Amino acid sequence: MTDPTTPTDASDTADAWDRFCAELSDLGRAVHTGGHPDPADGVRHLSRVAVHALQASLEHGDPAFPTFQRFDDDVVKWGGPNVDNVYLRARVDGRYAYVLTGNLAGVRNVIVSTVEGDMQLEQYGVFAETDIDGLAVAPDGSFTLHVGGERPADGTPWLPLDPRSRYLSIRQYVCDLDHDRTGAFVVERVGSRGRAPEPLSPAVLAGRIDEARTWTRATMQYWGPFMAAVYEAAGGPNRFRPPTSVPGGADAIRYGGGMYELGPDEALLAETPVPDADYWSVQLYNYPWFESLDLHNRQNALNGQEVHVDDDGVCRIVVAHRDPGVPNWLDTEGRPKGHVSWRWIWARSTPTPVCRVVRFDELDAAIPPSARRLTGEERAEALARRRAHFARRFRG
Repeated sequence: MTDPTTPTDASDTADAWDRFCAELSDLGRAVHTGGHPDPADGVRHLSRVAVHALQASLEHGDPAFPTFQRFDDDVVKWGGPNVDNVYLRARVDGRYAYVLTGNLAGVRNVIVSTVEGDMQLEQYGVFAETDIDGLAVAPDGSFTLHVGGERPADGTPWLPLDPRSRYLSIRQYVCDLDHDRTGAFVVERVGSRGRAPEPLSPAVLAGRIDEARTWTRATMQYWGPFMAAVYEAAGGPNRFRPPTSVPGGADAIRYGGGMYELGPDEALLAETPVPDADYWSVQLYNYPWFESLDLHNRQNALNGQEVHVDDDGVCRIVVAHRDPGVPNWLDTEGRPKGHVSWRWIWARSTPTPVCRVVRFDELDAAIPPSARRLTGEERAEALARRRAHFARRFRG
């Protein structure tokens, strides 16, 4: 057996780090030479996904001693995250069995899934999932879920673990900014209690750095073509596909949307009846990185708990570069091109919003006089409330 402290292993680690840094340099240069609309966005995105990849592989990469990594939050973003979710995932291995425990007191809902990996690595498998109703939550919020191994004879909730599973994934839904809470979760491999992993050897470290490099490259190269395909499938800008399930997504989620393109004096007006769904939302993403926008300082996403529905039962949402004075404004941050996405989850009906581009100075006339308008002070109060909420959720 090779001593993990030998110069050979140290050299492997140094070479792996050199490869990672060279990859970052190449990807950064591609951002500036690839005709991207805002290279600053691209470099920031590269920094975000590189941080995520290194943490995922080096700090959370051992399925024998899994720990949860938070991702797709207000800082680390990729793949069109739902801003109403708190995302967690832990590395697992189908050869093992695990126990997930925690507390869901005050939590609106969760989706717990066993998944293969990420779309950008062509890992689409979603093998098993449950929500809060399937977790047998006790009156005090506590629960236990067995993952993998044999189904418990005592009827404790259980998810099978497919041999291809690489992650145990948790989506928590936070919709009411004032009242919804987030849960606490611990995952443990069966048989590991009281034990600890071996110190990270140079040889293992080298392999994990290479894994992070592969993930970073795939992520940087995937989402631009993905969004271009969405654009083409819809037939061009400001045309939107109906909600449907997608490969790699949870079974309960229906996604719809498409690319908007707006001139400086244009707005997109989307009108929809309220879907019969336990959760629904409309959100904006940047192009071509498929990131959520500035959550702390702008209103660029709205869910069914937040939207205003007019007296005629229609929800009217305005995507615009400046404040149109209506409650359901989605702020583009001045971006002329981006992605509009709607999600209907646990839905009995899945309407497709009717969308049209109007001149900004004609927007008021396009909205019924009975529809609610918003004052500047009301807008400031709404933004302050959002800022306080996201600070508590992610930085409190």
